[in-house]
Amino acid sequence: MKDHGSTAAPAYPAPSLTAPLPVAVRAAVSLPDSTTRVQAVDPGLARDAAGWLKVESSALCGTDLDLYEQGLGHPTVMGHHVVGEIVSITPVMQWSWDVEVGDRVALEEYLPCGQASCAACRQPDVYRFCPDADLWGGQRRVGMLGLHEGSGLHGGNAEYMELSARTVLHKLPRDLDPNLAAWTQPFANAVDWVINIGAATTGSRVAIIGPGYHGIAAVAAARAAGAAEIVVLGRNSRTSRDRLEIAGAMGASIVVNDDAASTATALGRHGKAAGFDVIVDTVGLGGPALQTTEHLRKLGRLVLAGLGDTPVAEVNLKTLVRGASGIVGVRGRSPQAITRSIELLAAGTTGLEHVPSVEVGLDGIDELFRTLLDRSGPSSPHVVVRPSL
Repeated sequence: MKDHGSTAAPAYPAPSLTAPLPVAVRAAVSLPDSTTRVQAVDPGLARDAAGWLKVESSALCGTDLDLYEQGLGHPTVMGHHVVGEIVSITPVMQWSWDVEVGDRVALEEYLPCGQASCAACRQPDVYRFCPDADLWGGQRRVGMLGLHEGSGLHGGNAEYMELSARTVLHKLPRDLDPNLAAWTQPFANAVDWVINIGAATTGSRVAIIGPGYHGIAAVAAARAAGAAEIVVLGRNSRTSRDRLEIAGAMGASIVVNDDAASTATALGRHGKAAGFDVIVDTVGLGGPALQTTEHLRKLGRLVLAGLGDTPVAEVNLKTLVRGASGIVGVRGRSPQAITRSIELLAAGTTGLEHVPSVEVGLDGIDELFRTLLDRSGPSSPHVVVRPSL
């Protein structure tokens, strides 16, 4: 298979698609006032489509909720954890992606520029840092491009999605369970954070702060690494308790703590003198997360996967130096992590196969967002939009 990390593509003529599309595509369009309506969208408005995807699933991520709550800049078809079947493709991209019509794929959210002058795009494993695709930069990402751009079908919350030459995708096994396929991206994040960057391995002790979408995925990654013990810390709320129960069913030990400032103390009581090889903060606690470094073993790693409300905080440098330990921030994942994620999901032993899946159709998205934001919605972290419902 060709290197999907290389995003530069040669120029090609107007696309000649190999499968007919509906005259009108049903899409859930999210609006700047934090509401969503389902409407018919004309795929014929596409300007530079390199292919089309029939969407199988679009898994909901915390980033979606944050963007939705803050207020989108323009009407947008959201959804960036997308799985689907290629229904049409240009010859150039068929060669570049090494896929064919009928192949099942998972998309990455990044739409890097692919220019030879871009330092990020010149390196096959760091294209996610392309300024065009940066969440704090150009925001050229799946599920963030506005309805006014071409067909507007640039996110997974629609029956069909337009693919561009910038799209980064990965082939999936045809027989991979649909619920597991929807875990491809978040689980790949966790594989990168826990195993590749956190260096968890057989016998490691791993602590995970937050039992949310990525926290549960991190439990699965720690299991895959062969961790001797996995500890998950959450709050005493309805949603958190339900998710902690899921983590417990996956083999994790549970710590309930409602006081963020005492996070280190709570972990310390559980870790006793043994300490942890890896601590992963999936919620962005800021200062309280940095204080947990005192419970790292020698050569341990604190992995920060979010900023939270306190991006500036103090850390005890003596603890880091004496333990030869480290703190590292993470964003997204490497393409190698997605390959490993797919392999592990296909093996069916991650534990994610037992996580309850909440599925909604396009007509249910507006209510879904509303209930999740007011905390009355489903407590399972695995919420999946299925346009076929």
